[in-house]
Amino acid sequence: MQPQSLIVSNGLTKAYGPTYALRDLSLEIRQGEVYGLLGPNGSGKTTTIRLWLGLMRPTSGRATIFGFDCWQSGLQVRRLVSYLPGELRMPGSLSGLGVLKFLSGLRDGEGLDRAAAIAEKVMKLDLRRKVRKYSTGMKQKLALAQAFADPVDVLILDEPTSALDPSARLDVLNLVREARAQGQTVVFSGHVLSEVEAICDRVAILRRGRLVHVEDMHARRRLRMLLIRFADGRTPSVFPEELGLSIRKTEGPALLLEHRGELGPLLQWLGTVPVEDLAIGTEDLHSLYNEYHGAEAVDEDAA
Repeated sequence: MQPQSLIVSNGLTKAYGPTYALRDLSLEIRQGEVYGLLGPNGSGKTTTIRLWLGLMRPTSGRATIFGFDCWQSGLQVRRLVSYLPGELRMPGSLSGLGVLKFLSGLRDGEGLDRAAAIAEKVMKLDLRRKVRKYSTGMKQKLALAQAFADPVDVLILDEPTSALDPSARLDVLNLVREARAQGQTVVFSGHVLSEVEAICDRVAILRRGRLVHVEDMHARRRLRMLLIRFADGRTPSVFPEELGLSIRKTEGPALLLEHRGELGPLLQWLGTVPVEDLAIGTEDLHSLYNEYHGAEAVDEDAA
């Protein structure tokens, strides 16, 4: 049984005159999954998040969270969502604990103890210090502590690791895993492909305001890449359907194949064909991303 969809976008569009920041976005994010948003600056990620939070009015289309219209019921939506913006502003005159008290006070004080515990024990912050004496990374850690402590079912994290050192980045990924284990839904917008690949269940790739691809990361992690050179030029053109093989590229007597099937039948088949050389590996998210944002990516708008 599939989990219910908590965030739903149907034809969501935001235009500024003739310029589109987001165009015809339709997708669904399920309860309890970590959903990645990928794309360079200007691809529409932050616009999408702001529309979901009811901070901007869509030009056309509609988005809902928990069935609430994100624009018409924006206040109700924001009560149900914890949001970490990509650009932080904090009152420097308050201590770290003072900021947490203020933010948790917006939800009647719920989550304060957990926020302080995450800030001190996980993020290693001194909550007695004034925020004006915090570095950019320390402010990011403080905001993350509050976001993960909020008693909500949906977390929306916009560039959550951008200002963090490597060890703190790992702490954030572990907190995301904990949130998912507790049944929370997490939207993870980021630029670091290795982090998105490690943590996300599905990933949406945006390009110039359009959704161009959605990838199931569980299926991708099972993907194998085989580079095979066949003896005597005997290169097969078709493969038994049950093997789950497809041709990615042909280079003379060598084939680059994708394998999405079971390993046993593949190994049995390899023992029956004239293989001269073989390499088996995996493919990371970077290669998929480059299909849409690399030097050889096709610009459909320009075409």
